[in-house]
Amino acid sequence: MSKFGFWFMNARPQALPQSVIPAIVAICVAFTTSVGSWLCAVVALVGVICAHLSIDLLDDYFDYRNAGLGSREKLARAGMRARIGKAQYLTDGQATLKQTFVVAALFGGVALICGAVVFCFRGWPILWFVLAGAFLGFFYSAPPFKLCYHGLGELLTGLMFGPLLMLGMCYAVCGELPTDIWWISGAIGLLVVNILYSHSIMDRQPDISVHKKTLAVLLSPGELPRRGLLLAFSCFFSFLPYLLILVPVMIGHLGPWSLLTFVTLPLAFALVTLIRDFLYHPEKEAQRRWWMGPMSQWKEIREAGIEWFMIRWYLARNLISFFALIIAISLFIK
Repeated sequence: MSKFGFWFMNARPQALPQSVIPAIVAICVAFTTSVGSWLCAVVALVGVICAHLSIDLLDDYFDYRNAGLGSREKLARAGMRARIGKAQYLTDGQATLKQTFVVAALFGGVALICGAVVFCFRGWPILWFVLAGAFLGFFYSAPPFKLCYHGLGELLTGLMFGPLLMLGMCYAVCGELPTDIWWISGAIGLLVVNILYSHSIMDRQPDISVHKKTLAVLLSPGELPRRGLLLAFSCFFSFLPYLLILVPVMIGHLGPWSLLTFVTLPLAFALVTLIRDFLYHPEKEAQRRWWMGPMSQWKEIREAGIEWFMIRWYLARNLISFFALIIAISLFIK
């Protein structure tokens, strides 16, 4: 494997849909409401991808520097098998912390160069989007703020990959912010939060053991989970996006075809049901259904005994993927 391939795979590319999908939807909004630039669209998309890879590597860097191998062993003893693979390249000695930081900086540098190119076309507003994204992305894990350690990680990621990314991308492509993008970016941002929040519910106990404060830990910091409160927030993040599509359709800002997003409601109900089962009936086996969408390497996942975790993660990811795809297509239907 090439050096680029090594670092790309260890930067968790499977999480890229959380940023790429919102970016593509923003591009569709821009081209369907105004005259856009394909050059700016491509450059900005490359910048988004590189920024996301940089953030993931920085997360590994600061996570490992702050906690080290002892934290991974503690997580293993806590039974959280699904997370042991994170930063495995560091625990195995395949790369050093210094190398990780350098590569993260290189990805971040490319993202900033892309931002500078778009700045030449769109002017000062782009600079504020780039600086805000860079600040939140770096201090997501980095001291002195370490935002993700204060229960803000999920919400900030939803802000970064929802409204901030989509507004910035839309402006980069067409030089304006149509009304549609505000509603759509809010809905997409909540679904991004939903992925991470679902993850944090399942990671709550191990996160408590290593003193990492996620939204789930913030809501339920004790040994005994506040199941009702945790489930209520799962419902909020799963169902509010549909209201953010319904309202602009009713007042004429979005076309009626956008209501096709409601065909994904079974996925939202299934995810909330599985989260409820995890909280109230953890011994209950989660059943995978064909309509839940693609879940790659399922045989290997079952053999590893982590299907209870991955089915919920895949379902949250598939929900935003299908929701965003339908929104993007509906924008072109007049």
